[in-house]
Amino acid sequence: MEKLTACPACGSGQLQALMSCQDYTVSQELFNIDSCLDCGLEFTNPRPSASGIGYYYESKDYISHTDEEAPGLVNAIYREVRKLTLKQKRALIERLSPIDTLLDIGCGTGTFAGNMQKAGWQVSAVEPDREAAGRAALQHDLKVYSEAWLEKCTETFQVVTMWHVLEHVHALKQRFAELGRLVKPGGILVIAVPNPYSQDAKHYGAQWAARDVPRHLYHFPPAMLRKRVEAEGFEVVATKNMHFDPFYISLLSEKYRSGGGGGLLLGFTKGFWFWIKSLLTADTGSSQIYIFRKKPFV
Repeated sequence: MEKLTACPACGSGQLQALMSCQDYTVSQELFNIDSCLDCGLEFTNPRPSASGIGYYYESKDYISHTDEEAPGLVNAIYREVRKLTLKQKRALIERLSPIDTLLDIGCGTGTFAGNMQKAGWQVSAVEPDREAAGRAALQHDLKVYSEAWLEKCTETFQVVTMWHVLEHVHALKQRFAELGRLVKPGGILVIAVPNPYSQDAKHYGAQWAARDVPRHLYHFPPAMLRKRVEAEGFEVVATKNMHFDPFYISLLSEKYRSGGGGGLLLGFTKGFWFWIKSLLTADTGSSQIYIFRKKPFV
């Protein structure tokens, strides 16, 4: 474990304890979450090191790193929803940009990146997990690189995407700087992350499934994330809700609360209510897609 004494986003030493959360997926351990009094970032502290966190991903329930049919109704729902969201993601990207170059950081087993490549995009992908990267390359004929390649990459891309990835990155300040370097002037950056200010996050507290400690190292308040990315030379285009997430997250959260497989009907009902409320109030969606455009050189 590594103990942070400064905020990994802004470097401030003004930190306060926020809550303790359980790892319901792998270890059942408790992890503390701190918040930065200056920028508002919430983060796991102490946390597993980059070399030691692999253990906490060793679960069939962690579907983005495996194509295996993990048991359970909630996992089955997740797989079906993932198929639907692929079309939505592609439509969103192609409304923002003509077909060009695309870099998908944290591609997992390559489902999204492979889909975009089939649609005519020139796709490169980054995935730190070797097994997932191998599956992405084999099953989708993708160019999949390590994070070491990302650090040295001199190419720029018309579109860079990070779908539920930024919350997993150990070197956060470095990643923000890399995003500023990797996107072409006038190009698009898309970041999707859970929202700790959402209606369901407030309702479930420490049992909110999207805390997902310790795999989720960070939890980004909407205003904080926009401000931090803008500092790298971007302007905000839009913020959109991920409409299926309140249902999936509420189902999982109720499962954690009940200690097993109970609460499915209640979870779906609550998810529907949180979804309705997110349509009425800005920045309250369970997970949000932040769309930025890189400012042209003056």
